[in-house]
Amino acid sequence: MKHAQTDPDRIAEILTGLDRLRAADLKTTVVSLGDREVIGYRCRIHGAAVHRYEHAAPADPDVLAAFENRLGVGLPADYREWITRVGDGGAGPMLGLLPLAQEAEDAAIDYAADFPFSAERPCPPAAEDSEFQWSENIGRIHRGATFLADEGCGMYNLLILRGPAAGQVWLHSYEHAAALPVLHPDTRESLTFLDWYELWLARALGPDLDQVESFAEFTDHGTNQA
Repeated sequence: MKHAQTDPDRIAEILTGLDRLRAADLKTTVVSLGDREVIGYRCRIHGAAVHRYEHAAPADPDVLAAFENRLGVGLPADYREWITRVGDGGAGPMLGLLPLAQEAEDAAIDYAADFPFSAERPCPPAAEDSEFQWSENIGRIHRGATFLADEGCGMYNLLILRGPAAGQVWLHSYEHAAALPVLHPDTRESLTFLDWYELWLARALGPDLDQVESFAEFTDHGTNQA
C-alpha cells in the first residue's frame, strides 16, 4: 500500500493508538497462589496478556549491522525504523513482536538465501500424508525471512527480507508447511510491516469491528488452507 506519510509519522500515530488501546484493554487482577498473591493481567485483545503492551529495548546498532551483513541486504525500511526507534520485540499483533532473528519451531533460517515464493506463486499446504513434501516446503519457507509474530497453534507471521516478496508480511503454518501472503482486505495488496501493524490496531480500536484473531482471514486461501 502507498502512503503519503513518512514512516516516522505513521509510527507516531501507531504509538498514539497503542496508548489508547493499552488504557482501554489492559486490566490487572490479584491472583492467589495459596502462599502468595501475584498480579495477573486480563485483556480482550488476542495475545495482549502476553506482551501487556510493553516494548522491548531498541535493537543494538552493532548487532543489527552484523545481521544485515549476514543477510546481504538492508532490512525493510519501515521495520528497521521500528526496531531501532521503538523496540525490537514486544507490543504488537498476535502474541507480540518477536525480536529480529528469533527463530521458532527449531527453525534454522538461511538468511543469505532468497525467500523463493511470491504472491502469484505462494506455498500451499503439503499433502497430509507426505513427510517429504512437508520437509521440502519447510526448507524453502525458512529462507530469507524472519519470524515476526506468533499467532499460537503453530501459526506465525513472517516478514520477508530477501527475494521477490521482500518487505511483505506472510502467514506461515508450520504444521501444514504453508506460506501465504497477507493481503489488505480492501485493496488486496500485500502488506508491509507498518500496513500489517496498522490493520491489526485499527481492528482492535474499532468499537464496531472484530479484532484480528489470525491473519489467515487476510489470505486468499483463508483458514481452511493454512
